[in-house]
Formats: sequence, structure tokens, C-alpha cells
Amino acid sequence: MASTPRNPTPDRGRRVLSGAMLSGALVLVALAGVVIFWPRDSRDAVPAPPAQTAPPPLGIAAVAYPTPIPTLPPTPTLPLVDWVRPTADSQAIVAALDVPAGSALAEGVIVREINPLTIIPERSRSTVITYTVKKNDNLRSIAERFGLSENTIIWSNDRFYVNAMRIGLELNILPVDGVYHHVQQPQSIADIAAEYEVDPYAIIDSEYNTLFGAVPQTILPEGLWVVVPGGTGSTEPIYWDPGIVMTRTTTDGSNPVGTGVNAGTDVASFAVGDPGSCGRQVVSGGSPPVGAPIYARYRITQDFSWNHGGIDLAVPPGTPVYAAGGGTVIFSGWSTWGYGYTVVIAHGGTLSVYGHLNGAFVSCGQVVTAGQNIAVTGSSGRSSGPHLHFEIRGSGGAPVNPWNYQSF
Repeated sequence: MASTPRNPTPDRGRRVLSGAMLSGALVLVALAGVVIFWPRDSRDAVPAPPAQTAPPPLGIAAVAYPTPIPTLPPTPTLPLVDWVRPTADSQAIVAALDVPAGSALAEGVIVREINPLTIIPERSRSTVITYTVKKNDNLRSIAERFGLSENTIIWSNDRFYVNAMRIGLELNILPVDGVYHHVQQPQSIADIAAEYEVDPYAIIDSEYNTLFGAVPQTILPEGLWVVVPGGTGSTEPIYWDPGIVMTRTTTDGSNPVGTGVNAGTDVASFAVGDPGSCGRQVVSGGSPPVGAPIYARYRITQDFSWNHGGIDLAVPPGTPVYAAGGGTVIFSGWSTWGYGYTVVIAHGGTLSVYGHLNGAFVSCGQVVTAGQNIAVTGSSGRSSGPHLHFEIRGSGGAPVNPWNYQSF
């Protein structure tokens, strides 16, 4: 039985289809390899669109704007240093310790400047305090210590005691310039203000008084102390009154009558009871104190005023002091009233006083001539430095202006 021949067409088609599929697979594999092994930068790069620069506004130049996050410079890494703290040579240390403070230092010694970082200001006081007078204190030095005027010290204390200014005396010290008023009898604030020439509310509103809520018509009780800021007290002259007695005797020597001194007929005494007092002395001779008490160069440090009864002439210690006029010595020695070593000469109807001396060359009852060297200057008593305190007193014992007798 004859066999039927096979048709070759289907086999050929299958072979063609298989080859096409194989070729496609190879193409896909090749593409995959390209994708996998192609450089990343090339894969991620996307072509940027062309830059479009907008023209600057009319009349305004283009500016370079900073980047949002500035680029910080790299921090350099420094190599480690093998450092040893230096020390001064032992001989240099000894030399530095031997040099007095404030003097020129030896070469090679380093001076450290003192520069304080903080200065705490002095706080103002809010109350009246009590100060006890010490050795060498005087009205001026106390006022300067507390930043007050001398008048405030006087107007805040008993005038007699301020005049004496003995060691141990207690003084009222105000926190501000003004007057410390002691109510002697019931008195209105308005009356006190008028007395010291201030507005009543300067007293009422003062933090130093407890008068908030008061009015000018408020009556203050007896015994109350009141601070009057800016007040002006009495300028009636105050002066050291040690007890001056100058009497005129009758021609027959009977009881003295009147006051004043006339040469040959008068008796004078000064500060009886003080170590330098000569007691009662008969005044012999005398001439007005018109001569200079110092011939050397001097400087006036305090002039005559209502609260300073003389004139202060600053000179080196040991400067010769001369009698301003002829007369009789009625005081020679130490004064407990703050004048230190003092000489007082009676010139007929006047006295001349020489204070803060360094001792005296004349004695009680001695008659001196004008221009005679009676002492040398010092800084005894209540004195802030070497000077002569020179006074002229009238027959009543009150100081008179030395400028009325001579020019300085």
C-alpha cells in the first residue's frame, strides 16, 4: 500500500517562527545589558532646558543673589603642640619682690596692670547718721568726707558745739545738703518752709521724713526732727568763744568798769583754764595789727567768712611767724578748742590770734614788738595740713575781717 508523502510547509514555518523568537530574545538580553552596564551619570542626566535670563528692571543693575545655604570653608586640623608652662627664673622673682610698689622696676620684670572690671558706685544714704569727731577732724574735713557743704554741718547741729568741735563730739550728718530742723514748739510745715526758704512740699515729699500725706498746714509736734532739703539756715557769724575778758580799770585800781583795752590801764584774759592760758594780764603798750604775720610765700586756703573767723595761710612747716603788731602775750601754749599750739597778743583794743603752730618762742606777759618772730608754723590741733590760722578780734571778742587791717 502506497504511503502518503509529508507536507514540508508547516515545518518550515515553525522553524522560521522559532528563529524569530530566538532573535527577539537576544535583542531583549542585549538591551538589558546596555541598561545595566551603562554609566549612572549618563542615565540620570536630563538635558536642561535652555536658560532664560530675564532682563533687569529699567535702571537697576543685575545683582548676584546669595545661595540659600552658604558654603562653609573647611575647618583646618591643627597639629598637637607639646607645650610646657614657662616659669620665671628664681633670681628674677627675688628681684621683683624686692622692688617697692610704684617705683621703677628692674629691666626684664613684667608689670601687670590693674584694670578693675566693675566699679560699684557709692550708694546714697537715706537716713541721718551720727558721726563722732576724731583727732585732727575739722569742719571742712568732715564736710568733704560726707560730700556735704560746711554750712549743712553747721545748720544740722548746735552752733556752740560745732564751734567748739572737741574730740568725741557727736554730729548729725544729713544725707543731702540742707537743714536739720528741731521743732522746739508745735509748728506748721508751712512755717518751717518759710523759715528756710523752701517749698513746703520739699519737706513733705522728702524720703528722709515720714510726712507723706501731710499738707502745709499740718502742725508738727514738739521735739520732732525734720530734714529740710536745700534749706538755708542762719548766716549769723559763729566763732570760737573761749572766754575772752578785756576790762578797763579805774585810775585808782578799783573795780573794772566797761569793756575794751587801752594800753597801760587794761587787763585781758583769754581761754582761762586752757593749758596755754596766761590768766589775767595787764596790757602794756601796743600797736594795731597791720603787719604781715608771714613774710614767706604762702597760699590762702580758706578766707574769712561767717563760719570761719580767720584766714588760713598755707606754708611749709617751720616757717617763721611774726607779730602783726606790738602788744602783750596773753596766751601761749596748747588750746583745747582745736587751735593746737597758739599765741594770742593783746594790742590795745584788739587781739591777734596765731593758731596751729609748732610751738612758741614767747611766754605769758611778755611784751613783743611788731615784726618780732614769735613762733613757727605747724599743723597742730584740728588741722588738715601745715598752715597758719590768723585772726583779729575786736574789743568784744568777736572776729573781724583781717582784710580790714592789711592786704594779703
